[in-house]
Amino acid sequence: MTRPRWLEERLAESPELLRSGVLSAIGNLRPDGDLAEALLEAACCTLDAVRGRLEDREAAFDLLVADGLLTLACEAAAKSDADTLAERCRAMGPGGRLGRLAGDWAGRS
Repeated sequence: MTRPRWLEERLAESPELLRSGVLSAIGNLRPDGDLAEALLEAACCTLDAVRGRLEDREAAFDLLVADGLLTLACEAAAKSDADTLAERCRAMGPGGRLGRLAGDWAGRS
């Protein structure tokens, strides 16, 4: 399976370690899948994997990868029409995936 050209172009000038971390986190994307959703899912999984080991120095790298994934998810969502963009922002924000993840952390950390 191939990654969309847009994603390849966005990652082309990233430091190799960050690029490989992002690509590892997203694995193989389905060509017919929603890119913004796949990137958001990978970011949330990466963040969730960091919970409980924030004092570990390597966790900082995982947080950087999650940040890159979230940035790419927002950029991919921004390519949508205004209504779809608003819906995707709600899905990512405090009332959406990231908000639920933060609530999980607060309840279990």
